[in-house]
Amino acid sequence: MTLTITLEPEMEARFRDEAAREGLPLEQLAAQRLLEAELLWRIHTATPELETRRLHRLLRRRTAGILTEAEQTQLQTLLDEREQRGAQRLQDLTQLSHLRAMPVRRLMEQLGIRPIPAP
Repeated sequence: MTLTITLEPEMEARFRDEAAREGLPLEQLAAQRLLEAELLWRIHTATPELETRRLHRLLRRRTAGILTEAEQTQLQTLLDEREQRGAQRLQDLTQLSHLRAMPVRRLMEQLGIRPIPAP
């Protein structure tokens, strides 16, 4: 696939300078930056707020002993999905840490990211 992007001259100059410093072709640097942006988006959207509220509501109902069978099924589904997204988030963090050549924990600290809390 071919993609053409028009950049302001100053931004193009910064990209060219950075590519030269890193010894990368300009296209490879641009592709890397786009991948980083995608990974950051997925990392930051791993736990949708609406879903988190629903999960906590169901957990409170379970603790209170008033969870229906249908809600128990829904709770289990939410927990399973959250576990899968947590694993994907860790993979994304690992990939981003490799792109940035730093340990995952340091990257998480730099980005202000904490592990997804267990319910």
